[in-house]
Amino acid sequence: MKVLFVADGTLKNPASGSEQVLHQQATGLIAQGMDVFALTRQEGRAPTIHRDVKGVEEACYSLSTKSVPGFFSSLLREPPRLYDVFSKDRPFDAAICHHPFTYFALLATGRLSDIPTIHVFHSPTHEEYHLLHKKRGWLRNVLPVRARWMIEKYCHKRSTRIMVLSEYMKQKVVDIYGIPDSRIIVNPGGVDLNFFQPPVDRERLKRNLDFPKGRIHLFTVRNLEPRMGLDNLLKCIHILKRNQTRTHLILGGEGAERENLEDLIGKYDLSDSVTMMGFIPSDRLPEYYGAADFFILPTRRLEGFGLVTVESMACGTPVLGTPVGGTKEILSAFDSRFLFKDSSPEAMAVGVEAAINKNFARREEYDALRVQCRGYAERNYSWNRHVDQLRSIIDEAISSRHKGF
Repeated sequence: MKVLFVADGTLKNPASGSEQVLHQQATGLIAQGMDVFALTRQEGRAPTIHRDVKGVEEACYSLSTKSVPGFFSSLLREPPRLYDVFSKDRPFDAAICHHPFTYFALLATGRLSDIPTIHVFHSPTHEEYHLLHKKRGWLRNVLPVRARWMIEKYCHKRSTRIMVLSEYMKQKVVDIYGIPDSRIIVNPGGVDLNFFQPPVDRERLKRNLDFPKGRIHLFTVRNLEPRMGLDNLLKCIHILKRNQTRTHLILGGEGAERENLEDLIGKYDLSDSVTMMGFIPSDRLPEYYGAADFFILPTRRLEGFGLVTVESMACGTPVLGTPVGGTKEILSAFDSRFLFKDSSPEAMAVGVEAAINKNFARREEYDALRVQCRGYAERNYSWNRHVDQLRSIIDEAISSRHKGF
């Protein structure tokens, strides 16, 4: 079987959650014996890159961003050109499409009209754009937001099947785009259980990472943007410090909110309670997950699934999270007491203190909890399970297409 992955991100060195899903799906289908190709997009203006990524043949193009007409002109030119190169010898049997723009270009130019398409929907891009650029005001946002909504709805309507990673995101598709839920399939994300493993010696790892002594170590890693709720998390740390709860937050990630977060650290005198690590390379993440006593997920909006949640649990570290999106589904099935009441700083502080009081009273109970976290990830969130279900979705979509459904 010959399949094509389509995305607005890149396959090699995935930097975001959606790119990680793309990478695991494509390489997972290679392992199942499929012929896999990827048509992806890189940021900036650069020549198209052709490369082999673990057996996947990837063509990674870029677009002109000098003007809106130039952007769409190159968008409607480059992906179809590369698609024709890939399909010259033999047509594709199916396409798995992440993100809307490259997918839209291939649909609009008729390149995907004869094969089934599975749209892997991560999050409504028009909402993400609005939240990211909210300070610009409604008038400057209205056209970009509306255009993104229209493009994504067009992609949904033309897809054979839509795959989402959570029930929360399934309902988003129904409510925002009016798609019947019978066309939407939930296939939860996964974790590399060989890469993300509990550490052998946590105390030694804490020392190697310079975690401050005598504290309960909280960890989070996020893109630094408003919807992630990191400002509320810093306010939570302020409350914990005021209550003399001896916690220390290690905050990883980069983004537009960094200056604002640094200002909050100064305002609340948290320099001794928060360490901003900046970008943490992916190969170092298991160390930070494993060394932490708790992982904190403070998202206030649009948490489609949250790969970091299952990555942390695979390393044995319990997760405390806001009841937003996929986080609620993951943690409710494990232990609903690890969900904060809401996304406010006060609710997070109450939740952190409750978790500490319950789980740190006896070392053997906390050690048992870490074993339970690992077991939960193993039973429910392997990438092998995810790819197997994707394969079933592809087979069903091809079968339905042949039957004329």
